[in-house]
Amino acid sequence: MSETGTGSDYLLSALVDEGVSTLFGLIGEGNSHLVDRTNDADLDYRYARHEQVAVMMADGYARIAGDVGVCTLTHGPGLTNGVTGLAAADRDNVPLVVLVGDTARQGAETSLQYLDHLEMTGPVSVYGTRVESPGTLPERIRSAFAKARLRSGPVVVEVPTDVQAAPAPEIPYEPRQLASGRRPPEPDRVEAAAAALAESEAPLILAGGGAAAAGAGAALEALAETLGAPIATTFYGRGVLPESHPMVSGIAGTFMPPASAAVVPDADAVLVVGAQLAGKTTRFGDLWQDATMVQIDVDREAIGHHQPVDVGVLGDARLTVEALADAVTPDPARAEAVRDRLAAADEPAALSFEDDPDRIDPRELTVAVSDRLPDDAIATVDSGNNTGFPAVFHRIEAGGRMLVNGNFGSMGYAIPAALGAKLAAPERPVVSYAGDGSALQVIQDVETAVRYGLDIVFVAYNDASYGIIRHRQNLEFDRETGSAYDAPDLATVARGLGADAATVRSRADLDVLETHLERDGDTPLFLDARTIPSVSRPGFPPY
Repeated sequence: MSETGTGSDYLLSALVDEGVSTLFGLIGEGNSHLVDRTNDADLDYRYARHEQVAVMMADGYARIAGDVGVCTLTHGPGLTNGVTGLAAADRDNVPLVVLVGDTARQGAETSLQYLDHLEMTGPVSVYGTRVESPGTLPERIRSAFAKARLRSGPVVVEVPTDVQAAPAPEIPYEPRQLASGRRPPEPDRVEAAAAALAESEAPLILAGGGAAAAGAGAALEALAETLGAPIATTFYGRGVLPESHPMVSGIAGTFMPPASAAVVPDADAVLVVGAQLAGKTTRFGDLWQDATMVQIDVDREAIGHHQPVDVGVLGDARLTVEALADAVTPDPARAEAVRDRLAAADEPAALSFEDDPDRIDPRELTVAVSDRLPDDAIATVDSGNNTGFPAVFHRIEAGGRMLVNGNFGSMGYAIPAALGAKLAAPERPVVSYAGDGSALQVIQDVETAVRYGLDIVFVAYNDASYGIIRHRQNLEFDRETGSAYDAPDLATVARGLGADAATVRSRADLDVLETHLERDGDTPLFLDARTIPSVSRPGFPPY
């Protein structure tokens, strides 16, 4: 890399050396020098209209690209606006590097927007560091990327404005070489897991994001057929195998489709592969209270973190599942019984939906959207009443992905995550599912999709309320307070931001989606779907 220029030039060149091609952000006084120097850097700068969106764009990008997402924010309120995105990434173990343009070193505490950024972000990041001088840039940036990758979470780096503008250090940047390769399991732990599963009459495999990231689909398929166990997934594990596979039941926990409801609660042993046993997956501990729990994870701290387990196996998901498939006793009769039981379960798309002349059932809407999308589509999902509809009614087939902030439940995730995902995989269709309440928090960034020519499909479940809160209020208090309002005309707002838009009240109104998908354009489509307010998400009332 060049040894001339400023601290900003050095930093941007270091990002390129780390494999970064896209920098997300929002400009302010604290990072204006860094942003200006992107004009001469070998990377793309993609800016948002709000700092939360910038961080969540990097989040969506990281999940699809499979590496660190990077964004830059200004000091003070720029960082505080972005903290929700940091917390979301931290809970979901998404590797990010967030470059905070800090106030100048001299007189920092008397500056208008001074804030102790590292103290504030400590609870929602895996590491924080400050570049005290240009000479410390190389090691601070190396450490930031190494921490983000090794600990799979967000890292915050303070870079004062005078460090950005100072002459670059004369030290060539070299990324830290991390140990590569998959970690094989210990044979005795595989034997212990096989022995625990051998005593089971109704075993279940639970595949999570770690299984998907490890490419463990084929290994899980072989193990399921050998052991005679259905495969359920977490939100993050969706797509590890096509959901039309005869041994795959669908998502487990709060949002179970009929096939999962038929097999998941009856499991007397659960093999957890690269998955957190977090609240929604376990129905907050109600599932599998008496089952034998066997957990496979590459992270030692993850084993038994959310729920005690009987056998823990430290190792790569694919290698461990392959070893386990060789160690268990085949049970073809049980496998056949599982296939029959799953095949007999109702398909979500075949369920009865409510009729309304002016509104569409959100379940029917999701089925209709999903049916029109290619198998390799990426879906992003927001938090709220809307979460359960794509969880159950959007089908994930081979090559498909679903991104959700399931462990923090932040509103306003789906739209920015869709922006980042589309920039990471511009050739793949992307659909964003959000409630009207969530959409209104970040709808200004539909303009970001317009600006960068991203033909994302934005779907808003417009039930004129903060739906999950309204449903709970009526359940608990028999009245509503501050959770319902007149339906906003989101289609008009989206058109004002430059997008194509339509109001959807029935399946017939989705012809516009087919037209959009058939043409190879670069304009996003916003669907303001007027949904029936009385329809609550699958699994309600429990969280």
